[in-house]
Amino acid sequence: MIGTMKTRRITSIALFVCLSLVVKAQQTPLVNHTYVNNYLANPAYAGDKGTNLFLLNRLQWADVNGAPETFVASIDGMVGNTNLGYGLMIMNDVNNIVGKSGIFGTYSYKLGLDDKSQLAFGLSLGFEQNKLLFDRISALNPTEIALINNIESQSNFDANAGLTYTRENLNVGLSSYQLFANRNGFQDENTQAEYTYAFMRHYVANAGYRVVLDPDKVYLDPSVLVRFASDIKPQTDINMMLNFSNIAWLGVGFRTDYGANFMAGGVLGRKLVASYSYGRSVGPIEKLSANSHEFILGYKFNGVMDKKDADNDGVYDAMDKQPDTPEGCEVDVYGVALDADIDGVPNCLDQELNTPLGAPVDEQGVALDDDHDGVINLYDREPNSPKDCPVDRLGVSVDTDMDGVSDCKDMQLKTPLGAEVDENGVALDADNDGVADLYDLEPNTPHHKHLGVSEILDASDCVVDSRGVAKDSDNDGVSDCVDLDNETPTGAEVDSRGRAKDTDGDGVPNGIDRDNNTPEGAKVDKWGVSVPDPDALDDDNDGVPNAKDLEPNTPENTKVDELGRAIKIHNPITENKLEIKDMEDNSTEWEYYMVVGVFKNQSNVKGYQAKLQTKYGERTRVLLTDAGYHYVYTKTVETREEAYKEAKRLTNKKLEDFIVGNPWLWKEPKKE
Repeated sequence: MIGTMKTRRITSIALFVCLSLVVKAQQTPLVNHTYVNNYLANPAYAGDKGTNLFLLNRLQWADVNGAPETFVASIDGMVGNTNLGYGLMIMNDVNNIVGKSGIFGTYSYKLGLDDKSQLAFGLSLGFEQNKLLFDRISALNPTEIALINNIESQSNFDANAGLTYTRENLNVGLSSYQLFANRNGFQDENTQAEYTYAFMRHYVANAGYRVVLDPDKVYLDPSVLVRFASDIKPQTDINMMLNFSNIAWLGVGFRTDYGANFMAGGVLGRKLVASYSYGRSVGPIEKLSANSHEFILGYKFNGVMDKKDADNDGVYDAMDKQPDTPEGCEVDVYGVALDADIDGVPNCLDQELNTPLGAPVDEQGVALDDDHDGVINLYDREPNSPKDCPVDRLGVSVDTDMDGVSDCKDMQLKTPLGAEVDENGVALDADNDGVADLYDLEPNTPHHKHLGVSEILDASDCVVDSRGVAKDSDNDGVSDCVDLDNETPTGAEVDSRGRAKDTDGDGVPNGIDRDNNTPEGAKVDKWGVSVPDPDALDDDNDGVPNAKDLEPNTPENTKVDELGRAIKIHNPITENKLEIKDMEDNSTEWEYYMVVGVFKNQSNVKGYQAKLQTKYGERTRVLLTDAGYHYVYTKTVETREEAYKEAKRLTNKKLEDFIVGNPWLWKEPKKE
């Protein structure tokens, strides 16, 4: 039991020591082949060497069981002929008891500073799984280790970023890895102890320069790469590579706190790349294992290593974004002919090297000026200016009076501002009265010849005021140029030709005439009112002169015969109808009835009575007169007071049909 507890204690201490070492050690993969695949050193390099697929495997301290091992698969390239690069990297790295697997996608952007230099940015985002591999721990008695064969794993999102600068043969870069600095932990199932392992941000700085020993044949490529992180001693790689026409390479390097590296590789069949690096450790680790091996195999889809240059511009076809550059043109690092004013015509063919940005140009690079007015199309707001017309700085033909007609075509250079004009710039005057339509309050001045009635559209003979309104001498509403009577009396009604109207023909015009129905031949005063004839007096206004009227005091509106006698109209329905005020109280001669309905046909009487009974609760009786009419009445009355009272009661009830709210008082002779 004591031995078991001792073993567990030793195991826990060993784990703690291992984790501490992991935290303070390099946490990103160490590889030598950044010379072949620079995407491994910085995300910003994605696409710099065309489209490439690489597989890398590194065995460090190959003779040691559980030694570090790294596998990386990557592909990168450019998006067409744009400045955008892309990359995808899959890696698995095991270092001591810490394992890391992940996949990262990369975006890069290339910014050309001038024809010889470039600034690039890169960002990688991805997902990784971090593992503590307790099964890699060796012990004298493994069965006593509580966590034997156990693997603790946690997954995280992470990011890497980089920046590079390239100028001719010089390139430098700075990148950062594990930007999120994730922290993971686990708990010892036996002791319940908690352990935390963190991933620090790592930084990589690199620089390289190509020395041309023999143009297109032999190059010397020295480079340096430094890895550093907080609380970790920086580690530096110094390399010196000899390159033969970009087809084969051979070199040596030194890594601090590690030892020497040797590399050799080349291009097979123009597209297939293979390279091998051998590492030799120095120092204490040499006694355990001095050997490390790293292999990389790649495929270059666009043949970057092909030395063909069809347009002889100094940029290999595989990297040339303009493979048919005109002969003799200076090009940038991508083989694109220099175009200082960015007008699409290379400098070597451009006859106008300072064309304004965005201006359309001809094949010689000269800014287009379609209307040849001296103002290029880019700035010309009137691209079709009339030929030989003077224009302003925006290419708009000069228009002094701003009427829309250029001065070179304007026949009226002082047209009032805002006036509509014809194609010659002359202000429109629809009625030709001499006043432009802009000011004309009567733009269609009517005009007729005074001799005849035919209409003339041209009102040039009319006299108008400054606002284009025709003169009206007699103020009758008809202008003089239409008026056939310019001396119409004031106030007289006139026709469309200015002639006074006289409906009754009495010589006094309508509008002045106070009686437009004067009998024909009657004498009238100045107001058109007939003057009375003594022989035609009719005091009762019944239409019969006093001299013939046998009833000279006939009531107003009474119909009379030819001798002025009232004509009596017999109506049996209303013959005995009278006003209540005219009845005789307690009459011995007459019987009075309060009537609410009168019917000729008896068939309608019962229905009406039933309606009054049902709708109003009014019980009625029927009186049949000698004339054959049926009078529906509510009661008989003896006095005016009784009649008024009954009439008021019925009025308030608002009885319908022949009499609504106004009952009749009817009288009939009393029967003996």
